[in-house]
Amino acid sequence: MLPRLTPLQWLIAAAFLAFYGFAVFALTRDYYLRHPPSAPVASAATSAALGQSLRAAAGSSALPPELMDASPALLSQEADRLFAAQRFAEAATLYRRALEQNPADAGISNDLGLALHYAGNTGAGLAVLRDGADAAPEFQRIWLSLGFVALQAGDQTLARRALTRAETLDPETDIGAEATRLLGELQP
Repeated sequence: MLPRLTPLQWLIAAAFLAFYGFAVFALTRDYYLRHPPSAPVASAATSAALGQSLRAAAGSSALPPELMDASPALLSQEADRLFAAQRFAEAATLYRRALEQNPADAGISNDLGLALHYAGNTGAGLAVLRDGADAAPEFQRIWLSLGFVALQAGDQTLARRALTRAETLDPETDIGAEATRLLGELQP
């Protein structure tokens, strides 16, 4: 049974409920605008199964075949783990497969170029980084990586050009600051 309220009391109660609902909506919306939910890369079961396959293959150079059919995001995620474990050649294999599936992703090109360099194939790494920088000339990180790898390879001219580009894209970022630091290491 509803309490006996005057029409004014009912109006005040309705106004309060409307205000309360709007406040909850506004706070929730603001939270999700500031902290957008990340899209799941893969289901936890799929990721766990692939991770288990990778751990089983840790002693060998073979990667699980089911991994090669995964999405570019999952391939990159697993390649990042291999890269962090300093298994650069295996990481490069996964980055290359992810790049085949998503050739416009400059971030994958960047990661592949670095993995190839650290795996001992600096020439191929430079080629991938050059192609990636040409395809995404505004992607600052790939210019920094290209300059770093060129510097490591002893190509001062390419290193200077790439690092200068990374620095001029945005000198205020950490990437721009690192480019400035590396430019300081170049011989005049």
